[in-house]
Amino acid sequence: MEEQYDYSNCQSLFGYAQEVHQRSGGVCQLCNAGAGDDIRCDLWRQFTVEHLIGESQGGGYREIKNAVAAKFPAFTKEQVAEFAEKIEIENMVTACSFCNSMTSRDRHDVSMREIIDSAPRSPQGVLRAVQQQRDRALSRKRSDVQWKLTSVRDAFEAKVRPALLAARRDISRPTRP
Repeated sequence: MEEQYDYSNCQSLFGYAQEVHQRSGGVCQLCNAGAGDDIRCDLWRQFTVEHLIGESQGGGYREIKNAVAAKFPAFTKEQVAEFAEKIEIENMVTACSFCNSMTSRDRHDVSMREIIDSAPRSPQGVLRAVQQQRDRALSRKRSDVQWKLTSVRDAFEAKVRPALLAARRDISRPTRP
């Protein structure tokens, strides 16, 4: 009997990502792909984790941890790690591969370090500031994705769909000797 693949190797779907996708209910937070009652593996496996404030702008765990340590020098290493994780979780949403690729080069107008540095000097104040900026980034990305999707859908219907249907018809025809 063949050995079964270890699904936990798919970190983009399991582990930390699974928690992000569960929070979203398996729906892309940018274009709403996956909304409805039909939850299918074929769509779910196309999901990724989107950092609303990108890793290039300090939105990754390591950079957040450094910013938290600088903001709260009295925190223990464990407190810094725990609070940095809360911030990172606030900064991550589910995105389908299309939306993730369409927004991967987007830059928010402030970095995560700037958000944390300029926030009130309390964990609650920092978390509120991060949430406010996260919501701004999410809103802007949703708007950008909708604009791009309109053009992509029109091109799909006019150029791609007819060609795919024709290819399927050609494939399904029996070949003659």
